[in-house]
Amino acid sequence: MTTSSSPFTPPTVVITRAVHQAGAMKSLLEAAGFRTWLYPAIAIQPPADPTLLDAALRHVSAYNWLILTSVNAVEAVARRLDTLGLTPALLHGPAIAAVGPATARAVRQRLGLEPALTPPKAVGESLLEALPIPAGQRVLLPRAAKARDVLPDGLRARGVEVDVIAAYETVIGQGGDDLPAALRAGQVHAITFTSPSTVRHTLIRLAQEGGLGRDALDGLIIACIGPVTAAAAREAGLHVDLVPEEYTTAGLVRALSDAFH
Repeated sequence: MTTSSSPFTPPTVVITRAVHQAGAMKSLLEAAGFRTWLYPAIAIQPPADPTLLDAALRHVSAYNWLILTSVNAVEAVARRLDTLGLTPALLHGPAIAAVGPATARAVRQRLGLEPALTPPKAVGESLLEALPIPAGQRVLLPRAAKARDVLPDGLRARGVEVDVIAAYETVIGQGGDDLPAALRAGQVHAITFTSPSTVRHTLIRLAQEGGLGRDALDGLIIACIGPVTAAAAREAGLHVDLVPEEYTTAGLVRALSDAFH
């Protein structure tokens, strides 16, 4: 492979998503004429202690809203329901808010339920603006063990009672293609980030596995799925070239296609 991006040597784009979530982006990128390399920066694990999540799911009818901010949150809830021998119909009690079309689709497909609300933008700030929750109501927010607090803090400022519960943990990924070697050889043209954790853990992996710093990405087009991820990339000292208007995988691929073609 060379650094040429002629039709005979398609541009190479790195996918840093967890292995189980990389397939859709890989297919879209390859359909758009790109070559893809996988470098899973993250992996998703169950919470170290699911006790609080189990208790919340058993008593989910006590909540007015269930907020699901990612596909991983939906999957985590679905798996705990399966483990506990509970049916997703149990979740009919609270209204469901889903952040982003992918999360809403996962709610329909994995839980068989219809979200009551999906905000215009796939970020917590957009959901906070759109949620019609008065003071005194209760919200269940199962999410990653480490996540931004803009949503729960904003709701609590309104007088809403919010139970934030760790539904899964994001840890550093393993395996994939040899990105350090490819960067040294000039074989990569762009890299995608789909969450702040993919930014952080990509840089950790590059340092640990290849002794590379963030400047190893200087010659690449850096594409972030949305403003939250872009802010994390800039905070890490990276330049950000692309943020799609639509904060989705398809939007990210379209932005890359426009940039290269």
